[in-house]
Amino acid sequence: MGPNPRVTAAPLVDAWQRARARRMRPLQVPGHKNRFAEGGVVLGSDLLGDLIRDDLPLQGGADDNGYTGGYLAQAEALWAASVGGDHARFLVGGSSQGNITSLVAAGGPERRVAVDRTSHRSALAGLVISGSDPVWVFPEIHPEFGLPLGVRPESLARLAGDVVAVFVTSPTYVGTISDVRGLAEQCDADDRTLIVDQAWGAHLGFMPGRGAIDQGADIVTTSVHKALMGYSQTAVVTVRGDRIDATRLDRAVDLTATTSPSATLMASIDATRAVMDRNGEDALASAIESTSRMRAALRRVPGLVVIDEGELGQACDPLKLTLWLPRTGVNGVELAHLLWEQGNGVEVADVDSIVMTISLLDEPAFCEETTAMLVGLVERLRGEPRAPAPAALWQVVPEVVMTPRAAYFAPRRRIKLADAVGEVSAEQFCPYPPGVPLLAPGERITAEVVRDIAEAGRIGRVAYCSDPTLETVEVVDA
Repeated sequence: MGPNPRVTAAPLVDAWQRARARRMRPLQVPGHKNRFAEGGVVLGSDLLGDLIRDDLPLQGGADDNGYTGGYLAQAEALWAASVGGDHARFLVGGSSQGNITSLVAAGGPERRVAVDRTSHRSALAGLVISGSDPVWVFPEIHPEFGLPLGVRPESLARLAGDVVAVFVTSPTYVGTISDVRGLAEQCDADDRTLIVDQAWGAHLGFMPGRGAIDQGADIVTTSVHKALMGYSQTAVVTVRGDRIDATRLDRAVDLTATTSPSATLMASIDATRAVMDRNGEDALASAIESTSRMRAALRRVPGLVVIDEGELGQACDPLKLTLWLPRTGVNGVELAHLLWEQGNGVEVADVDSIVMTISLLDEPAFCEETTAMLVGLVERLRGEPRAPAPAALWQVVPEVVMTPRAAYFAPRRRIKLADAVGEVSAEQFCPYPPGVPLLAPGERITAEVVRDIAEAGRIGRVAYCSDPTLETVEVVDA
């Protein structure tokens, strides 16, 4: 038997390599004219040389202006086949672009879409751009840990009949996974499109039966740069079934995409897929085993809770390492600061918890060393057990006054945030990471939200609001 063509083929990578080897001097953009790839001394090479050396455009670079080679389309078809989809599109605007694209493809002005309220702020952008009317749904929250466990299928059964789509995030930022198969069955029964933001779970798509597409979702967005190996900001949106056809998805992607796509970034998606087709099974098994060993060792630390399937009794991301700290007396923000000083930044930390991602490139020895370091730091910071202080962003149940789109485009005025209780926000406040809004456009500002925004600002960065000092807010000028 010959080699499996899905394993060996990487058409966009091949086209990129051929273009790089040609050393073209184009009479079109990009303005750097591929000169930095030559390695000589040219204008700005001291600052730009290493940065721009590998940059090649898709149009007029890896392919011609008419895309007659079809390399991108071939690579996208290979991705779709690998993860069980019917059609896929490569994105260079991250999973944020994929989430916006999904809501544009499935929603529309005055069409009602149920959205997980703990979703990334890009879901709000998708609501603003699509004009969809959100109906918020809420994940189950663990009664002690205060962490989201995922949206339950039974919560969808209560939705009104005019809801056309459901948008959920799985895995969550902390690694918990919803029952996507159950959600898909409920959506099928109600003739609704199921959209899954699987940004943190691209690796799940290469594990048979674990990815959202395999479990029946209609549209799935995945980040190729998180647990996999693609360039930063690379992502893929994939569809399966006939609820959202390829043409509709393409038009939604075109609405949000650059007309000057990077062949380098997109080729890294193609290369990642080829690597996963060739080596993914063994690489995933090794990374999952290393993560399991880390969890087992950390679970032996007195008072330290490891958030995983054994602790919660439900599916969790096998490459996510989430620790819950109150029983140790350790402050997660302080622990994250010490890790950063030693060159080991974490995904997110609050007072109670710390979240880390293990990837296929984290060797077993590194995982062992990191485990020992974590154990040592926990013991160094250990204090008296304390009552938990759950992060507010997982607990938000907003009073919705108007749609995000209506609030975004409404007349607005700026007032002090402390004086804004009772007003309707025209903007969003998102602790970042993880980028889940504490306050979204169209929601009533409460005293609790004002307090939570101030607390989030003391812990870290609150993003996407117009006043980074958090002193003022733009409200709807009724």
